[in-house]
Amino acid sequence: MKRSNFRKLFSIEMAIIYTVLVTGAVLFSFPFVWMVATSFKTTREMASAEAGLWPSPPSPQTSSPYIDINEFPDPIAFSGVDSSDWDLLQPRLESLFSDRITGWTPHTDGSPLSLESGPIDHVTYRSEMEEALFDFLGERLSDTARTMGPDAIIEETEGLVDDAMLARAFDRIYRRICMGGVRVRSSDYRMYAASTGEDWAVTRGEGELVVRQHQGESYAELDVLFTEDHPACVLGLQPKIEFDPAEIDRVFISCRGDASWARVGFEVIQDGQLYRTSEVINLSDQRWREVQLRWSSESADPIQRRIYYWLDHIGPAPAGSPPFSIEMTVANNSLLWAWVDKILLQYRAVFREIPFARYIMTSLSLSILSIVLMVFSCTLSAYAFARLNWPGRDFCFVIMLATMMIPPQVTMIPSFLIFKSVGWYDTLLPLWAPAVFGTPFFIFLLRQFLKTIPRDLEDAARIDGCGFLRIYWHVMVPLVTPTIAIIAVYTFIATWNNFMGPLIYVNDERLFPLALGLFKFNLRAGSDVGLMMAAAFIMTLPVITLFFFVQRYFIQGVTLTGMKG
Repeated sequence: MKRSNFRKLFSIEMAIIYTVLVTGAVLFSFPFVWMVATSFKTTREMASAEAGLWPSPPSPQTSSPYIDINEFPDPIAFSGVDSSDWDLLQPRLESLFSDRITGWTPHTDGSPLSLESGPIDHVTYRSEMEEALFDFLGERLSDTARTMGPDAIIEETEGLVDDAMLARAFDRIYRRICMGGVRVRSSDYRMYAASTGEDWAVTRGEGELVVRQHQGESYAELDVLFTEDHPACVLGLQPKIEFDPAEIDRVFISCRGDASWARVGFEVIQDGQLYRTSEVINLSDQRWREVQLRWSSESADPIQRRIYYWLDHIGPAPAGSPPFSIEMTVANNSLLWAWVDKILLQYRAVFREIPFARYIMTSLSLSILSIVLMVFSCTLSAYAFARLNWPGRDFCFVIMLATMMIPPQVTMIPSFLIFKSVGWYDTLLPLWAPAVFGTPFFIFLLRQFLKTIPRDLEDAARIDGCGFLRIYWHVMVPLVTPTIAIIAVYTFIATWNNFMGPLIYVNDERLFPLALGLFKFNLRAGSDVGLMMAAAFIMTLPVITLFFFVQRYFIQGVTLTGMKG
């Protein structure tokens, strides 16, 4: 074969190999990419039918209320409607929607809004209302009308587009910040309604509160404009408390966000002392929520899910301050920091709601102990089997290999009874103490490596006066470093991901390692997929990081496996 033809075939073969490798890498990395991307999404994005692989970008606003231009997609042809009919139907629907929108006055909980003097843009309002009506109509239109043509669709649409649909569409696109009532809980666990939404007032910043009614309850809608001189707006409230403010245990503040990713902070004055939230709170959603504040000086159960925010003590309150008051600061956010807040939203929630740091430290401690003990016991046992001559060595080695044939399910119950009888139940000892005795597979692997080492090195060390232990430590161990690295990696992965062991032996939640802690958290908050993906990514990250640091030894160990001594 000519050299040019050989090079051509070789290049084609290499191209095929690299194509297969790249394709395989993309396919195998897709679940990991999906997990990371999902951890960046909000709960509302996960519930959306149009949720894609990547998270939607945040949209910080310089004013509120505003019209969200990203709530609904551009109109597309209804399913079951021919493209030729759609070209005739779309302008007629737009005209019908425009007439209905013109003759309808937008309301917020029964309060009419003036588009001419209000804070929202009239053109954007009409455009987004039409997109919303297209989206709603595509869901409610009957199959009969879809097949009968444009005239039937227009006739049915005239009956579907009513005030209720218009109000629903407006509520979806109209973003606003609302302040509701405030409740407090006393130290004897009694709840008190401290204030209504109409008691809030703007104390600093370019803002105005408009009192509205919803289902018989009052709330205040914030009309705010963020400028360079006033990048934040401060709302103040002095609730009326019928008992000593020092007895207040928790504060519950009802509010609604505008999905602008503005940053929110709270300050509370209680009995002459000033307290402030230090955690980042974002207006990432447009639903009503109740923010729960609690003093950080109080004792809390480290295991229970923490859905509240700590109030840290700052110092004495300013002179003349009331016995009890609340301030809420709404600060504008830039696009860069809005992205940062969105990426870290679920991760902050993970470390806030569960004792994630405790779980990590427990798993890390177990992994380090298991690695050290496993490496020491396996290398020492393999050295004895490979380099030392003692009576019954081969018989003991065969017995050790025979234990590899026993399924772990068979020894599970006897091991549990043994550990319980020695008082190790509900402790971490059963999770790391067995590493003292090594693992048959690792001992066998190390023995095969040690048998390939020339005897001359051992004889030279013995001539220099080295004993068995010095030969083991200074000669044998450095030569099997790649194999030790493999054992360390496998031991770390097995210990870090160990779920069955803690489930059997540990009952105290304070001792849970990461795998079992996430399982318990999944039982409590499994519906929040983004939160679980953030926790899963944190658990996966150490394993990936470890592989990148030791991949040189790992590949070297795999290479040496195919060499003969």
